[in-house]
Amino acid sequence: MEQVKIADHKRFTAQGKEFVFLTRTGTIFELEPESPAGSVLDHGAAGQAFTQSDLFAVVEGTNREKHALWSDLLASHVLISEGTSAREQPEYPVDTPINTLVLHVTEACNLMCRYCYHDNGNDTNRVSTSMDQAVARQAVDFLFDNSGNLLDLVLVFFGGEPLLSTKLISDTIAYADGKALDSGKKISYAMTTNGTLLTDKVIAFIREHRIGMTVSIDGNRTVHDRFRRFPDGSPSYDVILPGVKKLLGAGMTKPVVARVTLAKAVGDIYQSLTHLLDLGFAEAGFSPVTTGENGFMLDKGQMDVLLDQFQTVSDLFVEMALENRFLGFTNLVDLLVNLHEGEVRHYPCGAGMGMFSVDPEGGLFLCQRLTHDQAAHMGDVFNGFKRAKLTTFRKDAGLSNKKPCEGCWAASICAGGCYHEAGIRQGSLLSPNLHYCQWIKSWIETGLNAYARLCVQAPEFLDNLSLLRGHEPLPESII
Repeated sequence: MEQVKIADHKRFTAQGKEFVFLTRTGTIFELEPESPAGSVLDHGAAGQAFTQSDLFAVVEGTNREKHALWSDLLASHVLISEGTSAREQPEYPVDTPINTLVLHVTEACNLMCRYCYHDNGNDTNRVSTSMDQAVARQAVDFLFDNSGNLLDLVLVFFGGEPLLSTKLISDTIAYADGKALDSGKKISYAMTTNGTLLTDKVIAFIREHRIGMTVSIDGNRTVHDRFRRFPDGSPSYDVILPGVKKLLGAGMTKPVVARVTLAKAVGDIYQSLTHLLDLGFAEAGFSPVTTGENGFMLDKGQMDVLLDQFQTVSDLFVEMALENRFLGFTNLVDLLVNLHEGEVRHYPCGAGMGMFSVDPEGGLFLCQRLTHDQAAHMGDVFNGFKRAKLTTFRKDAGLSNKKPCEGCWAASICAGGCYHEAGIRQGSLLSPNLHYCQWIKSWIETGLNAYARLCVQAPEFLDNLSLLRGHEPLPESII
């Protein structure tokens, strides 16, 4: 007789109701009071094998009702065959189409942020190089040539401070626009800036070319100026504020978002968030610093403080959503959209899949944070990929090869975590981020609770979040 097992899952409560998150499918459903499905989930731990007869012995109802329940639980993947892998890793051939290239147009920067992962914030001897037009055009050609049947492509300008290379950016956009016109594809642009060079002319250029902007800003003047300073030690907040305000008031066609780096101490997350939103940013996202300078990283106590604050802001997000008001807390918005779309991740991000980074010489790397890391070097835009190395990476980096993640209900959301973070904290790009495993599970539980509350009370709000991120709304996830 066929043996089955209960799939990896997470049971949680919200608004006095019980819900189940299925890891393998990314599905969330409500357990009705006294639901037979609840009895099944109570029958044994995830992964424990049993037969149909075993199941029928522990649930109530007629034989017909039990057979219907059995069929429903198999169809919804609450029960899976004993031999079924918890996560079946897809195969990605080396010619998998790419849709995003991040161009390091310059490694120069007019700030010297002390926590910067790029050069540890204090390397005054490093030689900063800039990309020339030939490399930039070849990178654009590489993107189009390797995009397959994809119609929507993205070019990201990164640094250093990319606005030190405005002429190159302008020439590259003109060239890429021409390629898009000739090929029948669409290309969009994005940029991350420190905000120091936002002149009227630059802002007009950004608006004209519909460049999606992320500004690195850490909060109010006191918080921002702790570490984001010029090489002579002078603060940068008052320098960037006029240009940032002009950018935010320029009627941009795409939302302008803030990127906050948390270093040494968490501070007041809500205060920083409201400050940035009051300035006019559409959203702000918070990220603990990852750097070789351990003194800047948050310790366990600080990470616990961060989690508490994230949970508090998430509660406020839901309260505002129930009044049809939006709080631009990027961390929760991204998590809610992930849950609403039912995304099941085999890899933590698009690095080395649909996205690559290009250094000033044309080298191809897994992502912008790993540029110049030889373990992440996957070829160059002139000669193409190092096919064997990329194939090996895609095989080894998959979730199914991360043994510590086996049986973890949250694995299909975090997929082991950031490669760059793993390299710094675990010593290998391919290692799961075990140092924050419990933290991320607690954060995802916060997201699940917020999601369930919104599903019950304001499901249309979740559809609107998906549209905000460019996704079509899905059928209701609560059944």
